[in-house]
Amino acid sequence: MKEKNENLAEIWDLYDKNRIPTGKTHKRGEPMKKEDYHLAVHVCIFNSKNELLIQQRQPFKEGWPNMWDLTVGGSATSGDTSQSAAEREVFEEIGLKLDLSDIRPVFTINFPDGFDDYYLIEQDVDLSKLKLQETEVQRVKWAGKEEVLKMEEEGLMIPYWFLERLFEIKNYNINRHTLRIKDAEIKNLPSWMSLVEIVRESFPGLETEKDMEEYRKTVIKFIEQKRAICAVDGNMVTGILLYSKTRNMLCCMAVHPEYRRQKIGSKMIQRMLQNLDTKKDIVVETFREEDEKGKGTREFYKSLGFEEGELCYSDSQYPVQKFVLKGMKDSEKI
Repeated sequence: MKEKNENLAEIWDLYDKNRIPTGKTHKRGEPMKKEDYHLAVHVCIFNSKNELLIQQRQPFKEGWPNMWDLTVGGSATSGDTSQSAAEREVFEEIGLKLDLSDIRPVFTINFPDGFDDYYLIEQDVDLSKLKLQETEVQRVKWAGKEEVLKMEEEGLMIPYWFLERLFEIKNYNINRHTLRIKDAEIKNLPSWMSLVEIVRESFPGLETEKDMEEYRKTVIKFIEQKRAICAVDGNMVTGILLYSKTRNMLCCMAVHPEYRRQKIGSKMIQRMLQNLDTKKDIVVETFREEDEKGKGTREFYKSLGFEEGELCYSDSQYPVQKFVLKGMKDSEKI
C-alpha cells in the first residue's frame, strides 16, 4: 500500500529568517529556496500519570516509516497560525479536538528549512475514542519516560535529541506555569493561607491571629467536604473560593492581586455552579454600596448576572449586602 500523495498539494506560507511572513508560498515536495522558511508544529499530549501519548507511523509513510513518534506533528498550511495548525494536525491524525487558541508553544526548534513549534499539554485522553488517520498512523499508546527512552535505544522511536528532557520540560511548564481551576486539597492549604494573608485587610473578620486560625479550620472543613475551589499556577494558589451546597451560597472568594483580570474569579464560579442547584437562587454576601473596599467586587458580581438584594450583617457583624443570582435555565448559565 502506498501513502496517498495528497500532502504533495499542500501550500505553505513562507517566512524569512526572523519568522516574518514574506507573502510568498511554497508547494510541498518542491525544493526550498535559500532564505525561505516554513512553519511546522508538534503536539505532545501527556496524561495525569506523566505518560506521553505516542503514535506509530505507517510502514508506507515517507519519513521515519514504521517508527514511533510524538503524539502528532506536521506542517502548517497556507493561512494557518501555529495554534490552528496544531489543532488541525491533532484532529486529522488522531481525531481529537483541542482548543489551543490561548496556548503558546512551550519551545521552538529551528531546523534548516523552518521553525518547529512544540506544544506540551496535559489531558487524560480515552484512546478507544480516537479516530486514527489510516494514511498516517498505525496505532497509539501511552508510554512513560523509561519506556520511551528504551524504545529509542532499541531503534523503535524517532531519536529526538530532547526526548530525555521532554518529560521534565512538561512538568516545569504544566505544573509550574499553567493556571488551573480545581478542587482544593489539603496540600494547597499553606499557599491558600498565604494568599489570605495578602488580602485579609479587605475581608472583615480576619483582623486577629485568632480569626485567621478559625478561618484556617473552616477552610480545612470545606476542603474535606469538597466545597473548596482554588486556582493554581503550578503549586501556588492564586484564587480561592468556598461555597455551601445546603445554603446554595458562595461563602467567600479572592484572587491574588498579581493574577487579577485573567477571569480567574469567573472560572472558579463556573466550577462552583456545576455543584450547586442553578434552578434556585444562588446568594453571596458582599460589600454595601457606600463601602469603598467593595466597588470592584460589586461590579464583578453584577457582570456575572448577580442582582442587589437585602442589606444584612455578616457572621462577624460587618454590614454587607446580599447579591442574588436568580435561578437559571441551562441555556442561561454563565
